Amino acid sequence: MSKILLTYSYIDSGRGRDNELAKAKIFISSVHEDGLKRLRKEAFDELRQLGHEPVMWEENLGPWPSYADPVSKCLDAVGEADIFLLFVGSRGGTYYKEAQRTVTHMEFIQAYDKNKTILVFADTTVKAAFFGTARQWIDDFLEQAVAESGRPPSTDEVLAALGSHSGLPAHVDPYVWFLLHDLAARNVYMDDLSLGVRIDWPGYFSDLLRRGSMLLPLKGSIIENGRRLAQSDEAFRLLSELALLQPGPEGPDYETILGAVASRMPGGRIERRYGPYVSETVGTYGDCIGATLYVRDGDKMRHVAKWADVAWNRSFRLNDKSSYVALTYQMNKDIVHYTQGKTMFYACFKHGEHVLTLHYPAGPDWDNRKYIAYQESVNDAIMNKNPYLVFLVKMVVGGLLA
Repeated sequence: MSKILLTYSYIDSGRGRDNELAKAKIFISSVHEDGLKRLRKEAFDELRQLGHEPVMWEENLGPWPSYADPVSKCLDAVGEADIFLLFVGSRGGTYYKEAQRTVTHMEFIQAYDKNKTILVFADTTVKAAFFGTARQWIDDFLEQAVAESGRPPSTDEVLAALGSHSGLPAHVDPYVWFLLHDLAARNVYMDDLSLGVRIDWPGYFSDLLRRGSMLLPLKGSIIENGRRLAQSDEAFRLLSELALLQPGPEGPDYETILGAVASRMPGGRIERRYGPYVSETVGTYGDCIGATLYVRDGDKMRHVAKWADVAWNRSFRLNDKSSYVALTYQMNKDIVHYTQGKTMFYACFKHGEHVLTLHYPAGPDWDNRKYIAYQESVNDAIMNKNPYLVFLVKMVVGGLLA
């Protein structure tokens, strides 16, 4: 069941203390299909009469001003809301190719990622077909695709396969099954929605009151300031530290140099982006705990130095497909690898004849299947955590043995 964050609010009416639902901003989301128009309007009117602040495109959100991007406007409104109320019927909605998601789906992702209270109502017949047939079929299709190709299928591939499934109701858009599968995978509870039955909103929120109690609207938001300034400042401190290191009689102190680099590579969140509109956190990784440096020597990658207690080999052959160092050199690009046995990400930077590997502990919920599904997101998060530091790392790698 989706998490509902509740608190208490009281009013002294002179006749004792009576519970009153705190005013909340509620974003109402659904596809604009005929069967849901009445429900949306009823929900908007009744929630406002209950003292809340409902937000809905056709009532108080759009389509003005004309120059504003409607998708961005909706996603911003979801971010400002306290509750995300979603109706799911038989239509999928407007699909954005670049994001591989519909607008309604992106609104849900935004609400989920921002830890909003999420209330979902799904058409009973559609819901029954999903849990009876579509859910297991999608699970099997995804598993088979990964087994055959080594990668998860694209959204378009899943939708095309769903569209040709003869066992699903033909009047339901394939995207609806895809959306419900995402909701189910996130353990979001779906209430029944009967299109001919009016929802008792006062009674529904009274039930929430009995379960936990009052919704307390969020107060403002946290704004990230000075991010780029902090990144450039960290890179400058690293550059200053490296400048103070003087080569000894036997050459540069590679271990100290690697330590200076690796110790400034913090962990963080890994986000999946859906086109230019929305992103969500899919996992985490820890601070860098070690580093190794290799250089090409003939048909091998020869070990130069390491920092911290990390595994290393004296050399790897260039055609050794089990070596992340050799693979990175052959691929000729920076890439993050993953080993499930050690629950570790290995960020490999190639510059010239050198490969530098930084070791990051992966969060506890990572495994090979999840890494395959989010490989691009992993690579983007770790490699682009601080572009100034990465640029400096490339300079260091290129100049260590010059």
